[in-house]
Formats: sequence, C-alpha cells, structure tokens
Amino acid sequence: MKIEQPFEIRHKSHHNSTGLISKYYPPKRVSEDDFLKKLDEEPKDVPRVIYVHTPYCDKICSFCNLNREQLSGSLDSYAEYIASEFDKYGKYRYFKEKPVDVIYFGGGTPTVYKAKQLEIILSSIERNINLSADHEFTFETTLHNLTDEKLEIMEKYGVNRLSVGIQSFTTEGREFYNRTFDRDETIRRIKDLKAKFNGEVCVDIIYNYPNQTIENAVSDAKTIKELDLGSSSFYSLMIHNGSALSKDIENDKLKMEDDLIRERKLHDAFVDELTKESDYYILELTKIAKKNRDNYKYIKARSFGGDTFPIGVGAGGSVDNIGIFRMKKEMSMFVEKGEYQQRLDKVGGLFQFPVVEKKNVLPNLTEKELEIFKETIEKMKDKNLILENENNYSLTRDGLFWGNNVSREILVDLVEKTLGDNK
Repeated sequence: MKIEQPFEIRHKSHHNSTGLISKYYPPKRVSEDDFLKKLDEEPKDVPRVIYVHTPYCDKICSFCNLNREQLSGSLDSYAEYIASEFDKYGKYRYFKEKPVDVIYFGGGTPTVYKAKQLEIILSSIERNINLSADHEFTFETTLHNLTDEKLEIMEKYGVNRLSVGIQSFTTEGREFYNRTFDRDETIRRIKDLKAKFNGEVCVDIIYNYPNQTIENAVSDAKTIKELDLGSSSFYSLMIHNGSALSKDIENDKLKMEDDLIRERKLHDAFVDELTKESDYYILELTKIAKKNRDNYKYIKARSFGGDTFPIGVGAGGSVDNIGIFRMKKEMSMFVEKGEYQQRLDKVGGLFQFPVVEKKNVLPNLTEKELEIFKETIEKMKDKNLILENENNYSLTRDGLFWGNNVSREILVDLVEKTLGDNK
C-alpha cells in the first residue's frame, strides 16, 4: 500500500534545517578576541541559555552517534576544564550584568561524573553565574548512574529539571536500545527518583523500533501519564552513520525498512493516548508537556532568538551575531552570522511549535521575503499541513507529523528564491 504523502521523505529532526542558510551564504570567520569583545559589551535583552556538553557515556545507546565516547578513565581533568571555562567567562559583562535564564547539561551523559566532579563544576557555576529567579536548570541523565549523593549535590546548586533517557518503557524496546533495566525496574526507579527530587522529571521516548506494536506505543504513553511526568520528548528512530545500529545494518545483522504508514500509526497512537482526556498537550514538534508543569524554557529560548552560550567539547551555540563551536579544549571556531541568517534562523525556530503567532514571525521578513513566505504558506495550506487565522499559523494533525518538513520548506523557499539579494 502506498501512502499519499506531501513530501518524498519525512525529516525527523530540526537539525535537517541546520546549516541550510550557510550553504548559500558562508559565515565569516572571526577571532576569539572579537568574541571576547562582544562579551564585554552591554548584554542585550534576550533569553539566555548556557549549554554544557559532556561527551562521555558509561553505556552507549544502540542508535547514538553523537559527540560522545565510552568512558574509559577519570573525568577529573574534564571537570576541571569545565570549571575553568566558567571562571574564564564569568568575569565578563555578559555574565556579570544580566542573569542567565537556562542552564542545560547535555551529552553524552552528564551524570556520568563522580560526585566530587559534579561539585567542582557546579560550584564554579555558583561563583560565576547569576541565575534568574525563575531559571530552568536541566541535567540529562540515565537511571543507572544517578546516585542519591549526586542528586543531592545537583539540587544544592539549583538543578530543578531532569531529562531521563528512557527511550522505551517496554522491556523489548529497552533491550533494542541497549538500555539498562527492564520495564518493572525502570518504573520503580522513576518513582523513586520522583519521590527524592524536588524538581521536574521528564523523559525521552523513541518510537518506531523494529517490531514495535501500536500497543507498545500506547503503553509508553499510558506509563508517562501514570507516572505523572512533566513532559516527554518523542522522536522517530533515526539510523545515524557510526552508530551500532548502522553497523548491524551494514553487516546484515539487522533489517530496517522505511514504512511511513507504520511510522505514522505509531506517532499518532502515542500522541493521541498521551493527550486524550489528560492535561498533556503538544508543546513543540517533539515534546508533549503537562499543563502548568514543564515549560521547557531551553527550547523556547533557542527558538525565539535567544543566546546559547556553549561550554565543553562538542558544544555549539551563539551569542548575538557570533556563532561558537567548541571542537577541542583549546580549539574553538567563531563565525559572524549576518543579519539575514539571524532573521531566518528565528523563522525556522518558530515553526518548531504547533502554533506560530504572526506578530512573532512576520517582522523578521522583508517585503519580498514576505511574498515568498505567504506563497509557501498557501502551498502548506493546500496540502492540509497549516491552518491560518487572523493572528496565527497552526499546524494540522498532518502538519504535526510533517512539521520538520514544513519548517525546512519555508526556509528553502526563502533562501533559494532570494539568492544574491543578501550578499
């Protein structure tokens, strides 16, 4: 059976649009001195995020090819390095004169640090960074390496949100993803974590693994509701080059077939169950949150034109018009993002959400860009992907499934139909 689809392939991540603009308009390299001068200017009034990357795990997920490696030794030197970065940058006006709204520890697995290493890192943040009164401070974590001692230290320094890499609550799914613990032990540990932690507990779910049933997807959604979790990310399984799964496929140990009908059924089953007769709602394309609970300020700040200050090997972000990429401890790349790229980055970011207010997106477009944008919106409306009213653009049920394609299509049209206008 062939599915009627608006695009040839389904883009499953917002990263499919990353770098699209720089492909046509390569950014200008600048020096670290240029970046440091920027940090000594008066900070702009925009949402501010610090992203800290830990490129280490003590157990590698089968699907992962991210900037990480299997932990094989002590992280003492890396913890000291992260602390020294906060000491280095904390002296600039950027951090002295305006509080930070969000800190996000990603990876890898940030809770792979020992307790004393966490203390070194988090104490350096405390002495260098002012946090806003309603700050969000997240650690990504697994269940097997988050001890009571680590949790106590994290709460001591203001951590108020945990993002737990569950991937699946089913025992079969967890075995496929190379996760520790079966379903019963996973649920027991989540309950124990919620009882001990005063902040928000959120999870990640990855659907569309081989032999996953509709009942499996529904079961995951029901478990999230029963555990009263703050939110759940939900991604369709992506096979990345370099992952264990990609190698198994190359060696004919695993068969994976693209089946959009099955993928759509699993997506809708999970979304429908989690949002039906409950307080859960779709916050953005890959996040369902409970009302008045998890605000996920991290993604909102990044998508609405805020700064993301990157720290740690493998981290990337931007401060105002300067993009930063941390390649090694002593090697970073700095590029100047033009006004054009900043505007279109924001447009792409806004369309990661199910409802986009016109007052937020339209001022980012020139007169010519606005004409192109409206033409693209009409195409999306004809494909039943977008609805429009006086104030908003809203993704339809189909639009939510194809949301990353919608965002990418808008950017592709804007870039390709204005080539040369912004050089």
